Amino acid sequence: MNNKGFTLIELTVTLALLGIMSAISIPSYFSWLPRHRLQTSVRHIYDDMNMARSRAVKTNADIGIQFIPSNETYRIFIDANQNQKYDTGDTDLSTGTLENGVDITGSTFTTNDTHGFNSRGMSAGGTGEVRLTNPSGLFLGVRVNTSGCLTVINSTDGGTTWP
Repeated sequence: MNNKGFTLIELTVTLALLGIMSAISIPSYFSWLPRHRLQTSVRHIYDDMNMARSRAVKTNADIGIQFIPSNETYRIFIDANQNQKYDTGDTDLSTGTLENGVDITGSTFTTNDTHGFNSRGMSAGGTGEVRLTNPSGLFLGVRVNTSGCLTVINSTDGGTTWP
């Protein structure tokens, strides 16, 4: 008699356990995913803004970052004429795209959703912030103060107040 392989009962029990584990884990994965995408987008913006600040100091030039809410992207550029706007004479350094389901809800940057850093790494346009949200109603953002320091911020009341 050949004893190699699995019995029908062993296979049935294994498949039943896999089904139970899937039924438990899949809903928590789908509730975790939107929050993770929002956090990832905020982290990318934070990192890219830090890179722009460092690049401004390294190259002794003004570096700007423009947020484009219509297509949920942003671009980092050399601000050749130091006017806090993306113009035809400016050079693109990089672009970024937000994760699926993450939206730019607005910014408090004064000129066309654009912010910049001067050659000393300080904020060229004063304080400001960019705000993001996702379909599950979470709100996160990145704030820049006048010295150029960045902070990740969140709103717990639906985006009304930002500490």
